[in-house]
Amino acid sequence: MQGVLQSTIERVSGERIVIHGAGRTDAGVHARGQVIHLETTWPVPIDKFSLVLNGALPRDVSIRFSSEVDRDFHARFSAKQRTYVYVMWTSLQRSALWCRYAAHEPRQLDVDSMRCAARLLSGKRDFSAFANKSDVSPPSMVRDLRRFNVKPIGGGKFLLFELTADGFLRSMVRNLVGGLRSVGLGEIKPDQLKEIADTADRTRNPCPAAAANGLCLWRVDY
Repeated sequence: MQGVLQSTIERVSGERIVIHGAGRTDAGVHARGQVIHLETTWPVPIDKFSLVLNGALPRDVSIRFSSEVDRDFHARFSAKQRTYVYVMWTSLQRSALWCRYAAHEPRQLDVDSMRCAARLLSGKRDFSAFANKSDVSPPSMVRDLRRFNVKPIGGGKFLLFELTADGFLRSMVRNLVGGLRSVGLGEIKPDQLKEIADTADRTRNPCPAAAANGLCLWRVDY
């Protein structure tokens, strides 16, 4: 998405610009609330900025609103917390309509056990056991997972995971949801997932990550 936005803005404005995003997402992950910032001298009123660009962007990318910010604002480093939503389609048969936005899980899940595991993992801790290797290692692997909710929606056809933290490590959400799925399937117990977290070692986490298509960056708070 960043490359598409940057090339489109440069083409329409005639300027060379650099986009800074609130965060990176894996291929196949969606974003409802991605935030970017850039510097430009393009003489278009700020309230028209999004309308003009949306006329040039591909149909699967849309700017919801635009505004001016202080020079010291940074889309990534000024963020106070981020919220991701993960959706599972839990019916026996897959959905042709939801296959792009919800991961299919046809097996029976124990939601109560998954909620128990989510409570055990919530709070401030080292989440190395749920982080994939990154090209640039973060200065700390400690994150404050402030919300980790699991709830059925849509008459029980969907299972919704909501995670809010002061920051997320690479693939952390997908690995956390994958861990809860293993708990829900009875492959491990909630306290065993907590023990995996306590190791702070990704190589000791046997739970497969959840698929990318069910994940969406929902909002960024400043």
